[in-house]
Amino acid sequence: MSDVHTGRRRRSIPYKKESKVHTDEPQGGINVTPLVDVCLVLLIIFMVVTPMLGRGKDVKLPTLVEASEHKEGDQVFVSVDDTGAYLDQDIFNSRRDFLDALKVRIKEAEGKAAANGYEGPLLFLKGDRNTNYGRVRVVLEWIKQSETLRDVALVVDLDK
Repeated sequence: MSDVHTGRRRRSIPYKKESKVHTDEPQGGINVTPLVDVCLVLLIIFMVVTPMLGRGKDVKLPTLVEASEHKEGDQVFVSVDDTGAYLDQDIFNSRRDFLDALKVRIKEAEGKAAANGYEGPLLFLKGDRNTNYGRVRVVLEWIKQSETLRDVALVVDLDK
């Protein structure tokens, strides 16, 4: 039967011919393409992840100052606990009364500090360990409203 009579076409596939099969010899060298691909993928992963590993911007941290190193009277101590804010032993619960008393105490402390040649922080803020941080923050906002003050130092206990 002829292919023309049946309506079928016969295709010739050149690579299937037995007489012209050509095989390459095995290569003795290493194929570096997969190695380069893996290295590039690792490089991209490290470039993306590295900025996320940072622990914040490097800044100069303040040095620890103990309040006992200063002379009596050239600083003001504000203590905060659950009952309110204390200036020395006087308790305040309203912002207006606290700021009025704070201005008077700061003026006294500034005069004594100037006489002693002291230029450090004039106000030391002590927050009770068991007090809600929100209370300490509110008192710190009150202190910030006092425009005569330069520095505020937060007092902490040293673990020994």
